[in-house]
Amino acid sequence: MPKTDLRVVKTRANIRNVLVGIMSEKPISRITVSEVCEQARINRKTFYRHYHTVGEVLEELENEFLGEFSGHLQSGSLLNIGAVVRGVSETVKLHRDFFARLMRFNPEIFTGGKMKLALRRTISAALRNNGSEFNAAELNAVSEFIVSGVLSVYASWFNDGCREDIDVLADISVKTAVKGLSAFVPEKKLLAE
Repeated sequence: MPKTDLRVVKTRANIRNVLVGIMSEKPISRITVSEVCEQARINRKTFYRHYHTVGEVLEELENEFLGEFSGHLQSGSLLNIGAVVRGVSETVKLHRDFFARLMRFNPEIFTGGKMKLALRRTISAALRNNGSEFNAAELNAVSEFIVSGVLSVYASWFNDGCREDIDVLADISVKTAVKGLSAFVPEKKLLAE
C-alpha cells in the first residue's frame, strides 16, 4: 500500500497519537509495542507494517518538528542568531500543548536529541558564516552553551505551566545569546538581516 493511501495515513496517525498520549503518562523507555497496539486497537502485525519500533514512531514525530523548525529558520537569515532563537519560539508556540504533555515524563524530548543537535548545527553555521574566527573547540563550547541555555529556558517555561508570554522569553533569550556572543562577534553581525 502506498503511504498516501488514506488507510495508511489514518493508521499511522492513530499510532502516533496513541504514543503521544502514553508519553504524557510515562517515559518513552517504558512504552511497549503491545501497549501502543492495545490502546490504538490494532494488532502487532499492523503496527509492524508501519513501524519497526516505538522509537521509530517517536523519530518520525521529531523529524516533523525539525522540518517545521527548519521552515521557520529559512524564513529569516541563518546569520541572524535572533531569527534562530525566534524560530525555536515559534515552533514551541505552535505545539505548546503537545510539548507540555511530553515534558512531564520525557523532558529529554525537548532538551536533548535531534532538536538540540539541529539547533547546535544552526548556531554553529551562523557563527561560522558571519566571519567569526572560532577554532573547533571554541565553536563547540559556544554553540553548546547558547543552545543549552535557550532550550533550558523553554523547558523551565513548560515546567512552570507556560505562564509567561513566550515572546517575552524569546526576547530575553535573544538578548542573552547576543550579549554573550558579543564577546566574540560584533552584535550587528549577530542580528544582521
